[in-house]
Amino acid sequence: MHKKLYLFLILIFILPTHFVHSNTNNTIKEDQSTLNILSNYFSKKLLVGKANFQFLFWNMYDAKLITESGKYPSNKFALILKYNKDFSKKSVVDETINQLEKQKTFNEPELEEVKVLLNRAFRDIKKNNKFIGIKNNNEAIFYFQNEKVLKTDNSEFINLFFNIWLRKDSQNPKFTKELLGENKG
Repeated sequence: MHKKLYLFLILIFILPTHFVHSNTNNTIKEDQSTLNILSNYFSKKLLVGKANFQFLFWNMYDAKLITESGKYPSNKFALILKYNKDFSKKSVVDETINQLEKQKTFNEPELEEVKVLLNRAFRDIKKNNKFIGIKNNNEAIFYFQNEKVLKTDNSEFINLFFNIWLRKDSQNPKFTKELLGENKG
């Protein structure tokens, strides 16, 4: 009787805990529309890391990095930004250009091309709006509120854009480490 009870307790408490623990590390929780978009590009969707970006006392946005392997670097990944406050399109484009210019000095024609791409990618943002940037090898596809807003194969733009969040010497190294899954405990 005691052996059966002991075996039963092992099966109920120990084994499921192990399986649940191994599955929750990389599981992504997203609304169905976001999962549908990701399913167009990824056979598996595993979380690399997530981070919250704050500036002074403002909670700006939450970010998630998704790959098929749950590891980065990868030539195929998705960056999901869920905004926690309203932003004007102009302020987002201007700040993105500011971040890009920390990585490269643009000549006037290059800067104009970057502005065109960013103005196609961004809209006025309301709290809880979602932006998805997908890098799929040599191209990037951007979605805003489930609408495809930009597809580009401009490799320099793609690398500079995603490096705002993913490069080791980013403006916010703690945020980047969390997004890259380097602060998992």
